[in-house]
Amino acid sequence: MKLKSANPRYPDLSEGQHYFVLGIEANDYRILNDVGKPYLYAPELFDVIDPTEPGDWVTEFGEDGERYSYPVLLNEAGFFEDFFDQKFEQTSVFWHVVNQRLAHAA
Repeated sequence: MKLKSANPRYPDLSEGQHYFVLGIEANDYRILNDVGKPYLYAPELFDVIDPTEPGDWVTEFGEDGERYSYPVLLNEAGFFEDFFDQKFEQTSVFWHVVNQRLAHAA
């Protein structure tokens, strides 16, 4: 993904910067932003550079058709709540998955 343009509502994203989508939650993209936080952002903020999705994503749809897609290891209810609460297991798993993705992309 590439950020379309700078937006004062999102100072943690840089115009023209490329970002990896770590997952999709209620149709929003979970992206590792410029300060290293995996936050959710509206897809309208980005241009798709490569539409290829990882083969290990688990995809589900909510009652209103919203999409949820994550790698298996991140696809646990409450995972990101625990991550942001700095629980060791979720933090460790998250960075392991992110490092694998980045190494594969390089």
